[in-house]
Amino acid sequence: MVFTSPDYFPFLTRKFHQATHWDDCNSYATFCKTSQAILDFSIPYGLSVSTGRSVSNSLSSQLVFSMIPRRASSIGYLASSQPLFALPPASKATAPAVTVGAPEAAADVPVLSDPRDVGASDVDTLNGSEPQVEAVLAGFSPSPRAPLGRSDTLVHAAANGGSSDFAFVRGQQVQDEQASTNLLHGIRSGIWKCNWDIGRPENCRDGQDSSMQHSSHAGDYLLLAQMYPSLSSMTGSYTLRRSETSELSISGISIAGSQPDLQLVIQHATNRRQWSSEAMFGTSGGVFGLRGQYNFGDVRALDEAAFAYYRGSDLDAKRVARAKTHGRFSVGSEVYYGAQDASGGISVGARYRYDLPLFSELTCVLNPIMGHLSLAWTQQVRPSLCTAARYDFNVFSLNSELAAGVEWQLDRNSMVKARWSGSQGLRFLADTRVGNMVFSVGLAFNGGMLGTAKPPTSPAGIRQLVQSFGLQLQWFL
Repeated sequence: MVFTSPDYFPFLTRKFHQATHWDDCNSYATFCKTSQAILDFSIPYGLSVSTGRSVSNSLSSQLVFSMIPRRASSIGYLASSQPLFALPPASKATAPAVTVGAPEAAADVPVLSDPRDVGASDVDTLNGSEPQVEAVLAGFSPSPRAPLGRSDTLVHAAANGGSSDFAFVRGQQVQDEQASTNLLHGIRSGIWKCNWDIGRPENCRDGQDSSMQHSSHAGDYLLLAQMYPSLSSMTGSYTLRRSETSELSISGISIAGSQPDLQLVIQHATNRRQWSSEAMFGTSGGVFGLRGQYNFGDVRALDEAAFAYYRGSDLDAKRVARAKTHGRFSVGSEVYYGAQDASGGISVGARYRYDLPLFSELTCVLNPIMGHLSLAWTQQVRPSLCTAARYDFNVFSLNSELAAGVEWQLDRNSMVKARWSGSQGLRFLADTRVGNMVFSVGLAFNGGMLGTAKPPTSPAGIRQLVQSFGLQLQWFL
């Protein structure tokens, strides 16, 4: 596939998981998702344009066209039993707007018949409201404006609960958390808030608030198909919620031509608050696999503490920040076996993350058969700045590699990523949003050429230095 993988369908898949209260991060498959989002991001390849459109609340389409270096295109459709852009029942009448420092203050939010009928004046009216804004604007709106004129370093003072500016600090964090729901960060899902959905009401569904309760989503489905005419192939997936805590997914690829082929992957997942498990079978090579993850501690209490910090009063948030009991420790493992080539593998991992007031995560993954050890550390320096570093080491070959990266949210509509490693060199990715369009520019430099004493000046030398360059335009209707 020579064109950039589209971001619209992954964005809708994540919206489906949110609508059905499925924690897609509570899985060993996404054990290192946060550091990978910063260190393993892909850049556009060549020049490509994609457009995504919501035909109705439950049906969406997408078209991708690559012009350089090779003309290629794809067209896809996504159907869901859940209305991904419909208002929740609690928000169909009026929704309160919460003002930082005065939780009792409320204002009515206008109800819109179609979330796409939002104009500039409506956006200004809805600025500063709570999560109902995301429901009304379907993730396509500018996020609430952030307070101006003070430094993000006040977050550190908030951790001690003794700052007189605590209300402002928490308001800045809450608004930054809401920023992850807009179009730019929703499709990229790179910043840590997109990965973990910290403080969402559905994470506290067993709390005392009856508004957090929800019905079973058994029978909900998500159907996706993508066709690639230039490659004579088609991919598709079908996800079915069997119960509130179990899910069945079938995905595959069909290749036509002189050597037609069909490959399927069947996976059944169980996702509970304390633990999760997955069983997988792939027809290619007859691969069987099992995954599992266990979360230590009182996870419910940790979710409720995060909810109190982001959605409660300033007094509740200050109490949570002082308690400093937000550490989450998890262990996981994966084992697989290929019947066709009689080979298998195993990996084990441990992870510790700290949620509030600044996010921090440390992961360790070991593959004893391959002798591979990976250590990764992710640290939120400011609400808009997150860094990560990873060290890989092989005990058999004694080869090692260090990678470091940073993700910086410049403002509500711009984001920049940078990553360096010894083998892959330096790469940059810049995203900016204008209305319902997202422009992406990616640049990768050859790692070997960066170490030369004299930088290349000839056209041939520059081509060797610049490993890849790409432009991408995504237009969402």
